[in-house]
Amino acid sequence: MSEQAKILAELQEIIMTILKNGAASEAEGHRIDELEALLHEQKCYQEIDHEAYEYRGEEIAGLFATDHYMEAIDKMCECEITPEDFFGFIAYHDEDEEYIDLFTDAFIAEVKKDYASKCKS
Repeated sequence: MSEQAKILAELQEIIMTILKNGAASEAEGHRIDELEALLHEQKCYQEIDHEAYEYRGEEIAGLFATDHYMEAIDKMCECEITPEDFFGFIAYHDEDEEYIDLFTDAFIAEVKKDYASKCKS
C-alpha cells in the first residue's frame, strides 16, 4: 500500500468515526489537518504551472476526459503515479464528481492493464 493510500485510508477511518459520533474531537481535527498536509506532498498533488489545473492529478484526469488516453498513461509513467494513487486522488479530490461517469470499473481496469504494460516494461 502506497503512502498516499495509507493517508486516504486513515482519513476515511477518522471521517467514519466522526460521522458515527456526530462530532469531531480536537485530536481528530488535528490529525485530519496533519493527514491533509501529508496528502498534499504526494505526487498527484504536485502543483503544476498550467492554465486549467492546479495539481498533476487534475492534469491527468483532464487528459483522460479529453480523449488523450495514452498521453495520460504516459504522464502517469513519467511522474511515477500508480493507477491506485491516481484513482485514490480522484475519489478524494473530485468533490464535484465530474469524473464519476468516466472512471467506471471497466475504465479503471483498462488503465491498470495499460499502465502495467507501458510503465513496468
